[in-house]
Amino acid sequence: MPLPRVVFQSVPFQLEIDWMYGFLFYNKWGWEKRILKVHPNLQEIYKYSKEVERKKFLKNYISDFRARNKTKIDEKVAFHQKNWQKMEKQYLAILSEIIETPWPKEGKQIKALVSINPICPRFINDWSFFFNYNASLKSGREIIMHEICHFLYFKKWKEIFPKTNKKKFDYPYLEWHLSELLAPVILSDPRIQKLLNKKPDFYKEHEVIKIGNKSAPKYFADRYKGIVLQNCSFEDFLKESFTAAQGIADKLGI
Repeated sequence: MPLPRVVFQSVPFQLEIDWMYGFLFYNKWGWEKRILKVHPNLQEIYKYSKEVERKKFLKNYISDFRARNKTKIDEKVAFHQKNWQKMEKQYLAILSEIIETPWPKEGKQIKALVSINPICPRFINDWSFFFNYNASLKSGREIIMHEICHFLYFKKWKEIFPKTNKKKFDYPYLEWHLSELLAPVILSDPRIQKLLNKKPDFYKEHEVIKIGNKSAPKYFADRYKGIVLQNCSFEDFLKESFTAAQGIADKLGI
């Protein structure tokens, strides 16, 4: 089975600006706090009332930060890339085994877009994702595994639910929420934990949602143990999980 390769490359400058700006001004989950914690000097952007002024400030900040930290960024990227290459083939093979679908025959390239943004969106259409250069060893490994999981997960989703509009793979749709709940569940599989060796992170916004008397992450984790880890099909798990997610759609703001 041909396997894709993860290629680390600098995030396009305008894409970096657009996504950081979006997180700073247009999100409902308070993600701007994560950016400001890492980049406290960006607080100054809120002094400007016009978008054109804000974006000019952000453009200058990102350009200056990249220039001043180029050596550190390059060194960290080389470090993460070297570490990832040690487990890439093994992880990709295990993930295919778990989700029960092969990687595309053409051996797609997966792009890790090196970014100064601590938040890492992914893009299903071109199999790319932001990668925070300053992540720790284990956090960097989790970012890569988590985002790659989405690509194969949604390939499987289309096989099971072929009529799904691809726009639903992104926020704020139910399919997006479920994928973000199930990716950490999949990364908790013992086969992957041998490589990751870290408890995967869930969104705090998902942890407060209840299904019965369990948090949503625990509910899906328990069902995974009862279905996938008992040698039943991943398809059965995904179908059951989708039904459960539909039952909490109102709690997810959908």
